[in-house]
Amino acid sequence: MNCIDTVRNCILARDLIPPRSRVLAAVSGGPDSMALLMILSELARDMQFELAAAHYDHGIRCEAARERTIVERYAARLSIPLFLGSGNVPAEARRIKKGIEETARLLRYDFLEETALAWRADAVALGHTRDDQAETILHHLIRGSGWRGLRGMQPRRGLFVRPLLGCGRSELRSYLKSRRVRYAIDKSNLDDAYLRNRIRNRLLPYLRKSFNPSMSEALLRLSENISEGWETLEKPLRQLIPKTDPRGEIRVPLDGMETFTDFQLYLLVDLALRERFGVLQDIDRTHFDAAKRLIRSGRSGKAIHFPHGIEARIEHSEFVIARRGRERMPPGEAIIAAEGSYTLPWWDLFATVERVRADEAGALSSATEGRFARIVFPIRVRGRRPGDRIVPFGMRGGKKLSDLFIDRKVPLSKRDSIPVFEDARGIFWVPGVAADERTRIVPSTRVAVRIALFSLPDKI
Repeated sequence: MNCIDTVRNCILARDLIPPRSRVLAAVSGGPDSMALLMILSELARDMQFELAAAHYDHGIRCEAARERTIVERYAARLSIPLFLGSGNVPAEARRIKKGIEETARLLRYDFLEETALAWRADAVALGHTRDDQAETILHHLIRGSGWRGLRGMQPRRGLFVRPLLGCGRSELRSYLKSRRVRYAIDKSNLDDAYLRNRIRNRLLPYLRKSFNPSMSEALLRLSENISEGWETLEKPLRQLIPKTDPRGEIRVPLDGMETFTDFQLYLLVDLALRERFGVLQDIDRTHFDAAKRLIRSGRSGKAIHFPHGIEARIEHSEFVIARRGRERMPPGEAIIAAEGSYTLPWWDLFATVERVRADEAGALSSATEGRFARIVFPIRVRGRRPGDRIVPFGMRGGKKLSDLFIDRKVPLSKRDSIPVFEDARGIFWVPGVAADERTRIVPSTRVAVRIALFSLPDKI
């Protein structure tokens, strides 16, 4: 069975991607994620789902620019939306006092969740493989994990799905070779300073050579066996947790919970935190004990705090888990590769882009439509940044975008909700604020690009 069939069967067996879904693929530019992108693109039409890609730059490695270029190239080749995000992981790690790896994971998942919500995705696809699963189980075993940790990664966890868990790395690289797909190699995977790399590069090869040539398969069987028992325990508790937006509240009636064992309460809280809020780390026995005491007390008005901005409280006859509130991430980026229709999720907009005859285009721009000469694809749509400048129509010199916002009396609270359009030559349009002089349509202009913006309708 080839990788395409393996992934298709996994999706169907686990109902990971129902027909007419929207799927956001997390693509780093490495071999596994590039295989994920290409395989899903081959399956999208037949399985009737819509595909987009998301790429996050952690601000750590010098190879990031090449990885981003690879992802942009293939997203354009496949004619799918691409959303870009970035962060300063070292600075954030110092701020929250966590390691680089853990901070990178938190920022990446935060970006993926925000992007999925903005694009109204039904699932975020991750590129974890069968080899990753074996390494994860060993990692958890070394750290003294409980029963749950020995299950390894699950094909579905809330919004996130892993359709490649049935495929090995070597199979995926053979697939990429057969399709002549390029990818980047993350050199940090060779650094044995990280425990995960020591497991991959040293421990697993040693176990295969000295104890069991099929060590990975044995670990996967362990995962499957434990998962069957775990799912039997979790099934009745899942019915108590409503399927809400990942940032919404969960309310569970206290009536009936008085008969739950301590372990059932632990499972209930764990399910809520993991599958509805994506909290995978930093929850320990003290947090579960505090939640247990809160539920047992049944006293309305009492609350406890979990890590990552989550709180649990009693409201009248309900146990409530909710976010205490968090700032919205700044807008990411969307790429307009050529003519066509595009969703701009951070601004709740839909854009149509087409080439028109210049004598039909007109010369003015507004908050919802612009006609431009001499722009170059791809077009990047992003949020404002410090130092942004543009040469407005009729002016000879550039002007700071921040000054233009003041001149146009744009409220501070509205400025992050206005998209900035730029090409390789710089910013050329800020809808409702300014268009760049270099894109003015003049008598010698033959062809122009028309961009029209529409409010994104609510998803039905």
